[in-house]
Amino acid sequence: MDKSCEECLRYFNSGGEGGFNCAESTVYGLTRILDIQANDLVRMATPFGGGLGRNGYICGSLLMGILILGHKYGRNDPNDPRAPAYQAADTLLQKFRSKYGSINCGELTGLDLKRIDNTGEEKQRVHETVCKPIVMQVCQWVREMVGKDFQSPNT
Repeated sequence: MDKSCEECLRYFNSGGEGGFNCAESTVYGLTRILDIQANDLVRMATPFGGGLGRNGYICGSLLMGILILGHKYGRNDPNDPRAPAYQAADTLLQKFRSKYGSINCGELTGLDLKRIDNTGEEKQRVHETVCKPIVMQVCQWVREMVGKDFQSPNT
């Protein structure tokens, strides 16, 4: 386990009150690890948790990993190629799907986060056994993909 990726879990809520959701935790940790000045990104990540606003769609951690890859491989000029960013996103998606069998929060967790009976102990158990390892894994994959040559535009 990459010790620096523990930063992604530092404020992860594990289904309890307070703390960050999967999307917020992933983007928070990776921006700190990679020294990206992105305070607003954590706030912008909030509705991505729970598979887009608790709808069980694509995993918020995965989406934020792709967002961070966009920071590295994305473009600022419409004449620049899109291929590097698309290839990085596709690579992460394929790694995720290969390991977990799905990219959808509802399928990964087995929870309908809009149902009141899917809160409390069951939600906390799933966050600990499913979501927390996913946040750590996405962090590790993104770190490997951006490599040591990562340079924040803010540095």
